[in-house]
Amino acid sequence: MNEESLLRKFGMTSEQIDKDVEILEDENQDDGVIGPVYYGLHMASAQDEPLVSMTIKLPKAQLESITKASKSYHISRSEYVRRKLAGAVS
Repeated sequence: MNEESLLRKFGMTSEQIDKDVEILEDENQDDGVIGPVYYGLHMASAQDEPLVSMTIKLPKAQLESITKASKSYHISRSEYVRRKLAGAVS
């Protein structure tokens, strides 16, 4: 299958693809696909506030999902959960 027939199959144009690529490759735009790009120590506290421990119980399947997601972002489970909670408790 060539590019033209593939684009027709999904009802898209080359111009749409080029525009989407430009948005996805621009690290300063929210592309709705990935989160922000972090440089340096991504787990460093932005406010230099000490971190404290909190223990919670989760269903095993949920913990496995968190582990899988955190690995896909190359961050710790703790950092992944912190980022998810940040918007909920702000």
